[in-house]
Amino acid sequence: MVEGLQQLIELQGLDDELYAVEGECASIPERRGELEAQRRASEEKLAEANKALNTAAGEQRRVEGELQEQEALLQKLEGQQFQVKSNVAYTALLHEMERAKRIISDCETRILECMEAIEAATTARSAAESEVAAVHERGAAEEKALDEREQVLKAEAARLRETHDGLCARIESVVLDQYKRIALRRRPAVVRISQEMCPGCRVNIPPQNYIDILKGERIITCGNCHRILVLESKVVTPAAS
Repeated sequence: MVEGLQQLIELQGLDDELYAVEGECASIPERRGELEAQRRASEEKLAEANKALNTAAGEQRRVEGELQEQEALLQKLEGQQFQVKSNVAYTALLHEMERAKRIISDCETRILECMEAIEAATTARSAAESEVAAVHERGAAEEKALDEREQVLKAEAARLRETHDGLCARIESVVLDQYKRIALRRRPAVVRISQEMCPGCRVNIPPQNYIDILKGERIITCGNCHRILVLESKVVTPAAS
């Protein structure tokens, strides 16, 4: 095999590992953002429940105040019944009394509705409080796990970069540059073949090129996708560390 091909295969493996590690590391801030969004959503839900409860309680107080005013007015009107001298005035007084009674009845109905709204809002607030607590607890645990995972990934990325750079230093510059140019456009840049077909683009390899690959005297690329072609049987699998 041409000197450097085996190293290119190892380099590609390192590139793949580094890409995966750096990709996972880059996704961590997004996950942190999702956790923060979940916290905000649960807190907003609790704020809405508190607002609904305060609104219902405030409305009940307002209606109770109106009820007290109308009850006091009715009591006053009832006390005036025996002071009225004419039928017209008495009829007008009765109309005022009936109006006060209707308002009182309406207030009592609205107070009951407010009490139901307060009960529903109280239940919703309790559920929202439980959700906030659960979201914060889960979020804190996941934040800790993310922090730990991030440290592991950064250390692994640093190790892979060091190994990657060391390997690049041992590869002939012309070969390395060719690999990098191909890798920028498509991955994998190096493909292993076991028959006369490029596994990268599924195009047949010309017979002469296949013969040259078997000889292993120079680097052969696919005429269609330009990937570097390496015979599978000549690839040495690195021993597990």
